[in-house]
Amino acid sequence: MKTVIAATCAAAALVLLALGSGRLQAGLTPQTDEAVPADPRSDGTARANALFGTYRARCGQVAVVAIDVVPPRTGGFADPLDAGPAAARTGHTLYVALADLHLDARETTTPTDRRNGIRWAGRFTYSAGSVRQVAIGRNGTAGRWSPWQPGGPVYAVALTHRDGGWTYRIDEMPLVTGLGRYARLRRPTCAELPTG
Repeated sequence: MKTVIAATCAAAALVLLALGSGRLQAGLTPQTDEAVPADPRSDGTARANALFGTYRARCGQVAVVAIDVVPPRTGGFADPLDAGPAAARTGHTLYVALADLHLDARETTTPTDRRNGIRWAGRFTYSAGSVRQVAIGRNGTAGRWSPWQPGGPVYAVALTHRDGGWTYRIDEMPLVTGLGRYARLRRPTCAELPTG
């Protein structure tokens, strides 16, 4: 009888030790066949940089984005009936130069995210130490580059790895969001930028 009690106590002690070491807990973790990138932060950074470069060209030491601005229609929802080609809406282009770029990458994955099938999530924020801009008017005349101003956050992207693929949500710089539907981003060529 003493031998059976001792054996039972020893078995219970082994189970407690195993629980404490986490060996038995592995069976409680749901297994998935989904492949997680070997280094999701590096993979996310590469994707964030590619998204950032969609509309920004590297020209020398700065990144530049072109914002084509088309003014709203005047006089209502439709052009007047007598409006010919000369009355076509014309706009201007803003070029924004971003210098001394810095990337802050943070993982934001939570236990709740993992329970919802999100394997990795992160936010990548791009900040510029200095910014300046110039406008090309509707008649082709170029203004002058503004003096360099202190910068700050200019772009952010939240990336999520789920179901074997990546999804993203972009927060663009306030200048673009302020212009709303009248602004169209594009990646300029370095040759089209005004000198100065």
